[in-house]
Amino acid sequence: MRLYISIFVGKFLIKFIELLRKFKIIKYNASVFPGSVAKKICPDILNNITYPKTTIFVTGSTGKGSTTKMITKVLLDNGYTVTTNYKGSNLVNAFITMLINDSSINGKIKTDYIVYEVDERYLKLITKYIKPDYLVINNITRDQPPRNTSFEFVFNEIKKGIYKNMHLIVNADDPLTKSFELYHKGKITYYGIEKNFMSTDKEIDYTKDNLYCPNCNSKLKFNYYHYGSVGDYKCNNCGYKRENVSYDITNIDKKKMTITINNKDEINITNYILFNLYNIITVYSVCDLLKIDGNKIIDSLNNLGIDNKIYEEIIIKDRKYITLNCKAENNATYNLALLYTSLSNEKKTIVLGLNEISRSSFELLNDKSVDKIICAGPYKYDIALRMKYAGIDEKKLIIKYNLDNIKNDLKNTKGDVYAILNFDYIEPFKNKIRGDK
Repeated sequence: MRLYISIFVGKFLIKFIELLRKFKIIKYNASVFPGSVAKKICPDILNNITYPKTTIFVTGSTGKGSTTKMITKVLLDNGYTVTTNYKGSNLVNAFITMLINDSSINGKIKTDYIVYEVDERYLKLITKYIKPDYLVINNITRDQPPRNTSFEFVFNEIKKGIYKNMHLIVNADDPLTKSFELYHKGKITYYGIEKNFMSTDKEIDYTKDNLYCPNCNSKLKFNYYHYGSVGDYKCNNCGYKRENVSYDITNIDKKKMTITINNKDEINITNYILFNLYNIITVYSVCDLLKIDGNKIIDSLNNLGIDNKIYEEIIIKDRKYITLNCKAENNATYNLALLYTSLSNEKKTIVLGLNEISRSSFELLNDKSVDKIICAGPYKYDIALRMKYAGIDEKKLIIKYNLDNIKNDLKNTKGDVYAILNFDYIEPFKNKIRGDK
């Protein structure tokens, strides 16, 4: 009886909150509160839900939201129904809200799949109730240090949520994520990206993490790096290495804007930012393991379009404006945005609006093709100082507190504009350059 009441109340609250939001009485959505109320009514609600045949969880520091959306799209394109956290909230009460929304009054989920983006620290709180068939672990980076302390801490938190009957799908290029194999005795499938024009043979300063073997703590030998300590590695002491990669991006064609998987399947891409490419190979891996027809997977991935919240190209009066959304307090996203920007040899202007600059490779912007660099936001002076330490001529620097006058600031600059911004600066920047009020 408590289960029925909790689901009924949860469904009512979802509809009621969305109605209030529609009429702009409140701003927040119905992603968390209904689940928290339902859990109070029925504390063991997660034990009493009837789940669909296949459940997929996606976790990690960066890209789990985009990966979840892409997996969901492929499944929907192929005629399946999916329960997923469209609203983005990824903690326990949000999980309950999601289930209530797609369940019957007796707690039976009415869809074919659950695809859930789950916060890496809260994974263990959900998997004690439901063991997903597939668990995707895309990466572990220095992400939100005040909350997550270190990548070792995050690794151990994820490890607490893994059970032997789960099939792990793991990034083999990251020595830390691959090391789940040292603790997990169940199935593991690996994916990765081969050496390409973005790879380097040298360590990149300020991004050196996980350079030591997770098995014996000897220093790893890298054949190449994609970024940080992600690439092709081997421990000469114990033999731990990048191997057994089932799904590999074997070619990235910058001119054709395509990638090739396992030397045979070609997929169109909208950009070659490495995180985007890792998301695509992850989705391909998951969907192939689900036995979806390969040609249908490719068709769906070819029609992904661009997630404008992450990356967008806008052309105004023959000038290109490229926005790159960087996750707050995650230097890996900054550095890949910097790398992507540096690969263009055309004249360009950079706009930087970041709330954290720790361990960022601004040396990548020390290039003749850069006309001006606009440093904005509360850490504008820190960014400018860091530019000077990177050897960048201070005459190229423009320091602004905010982006209110960015359209005028850009009038006297040259080339394409690359705006590397915190997520909360993205929409204001786009509105300003378009002239919206």
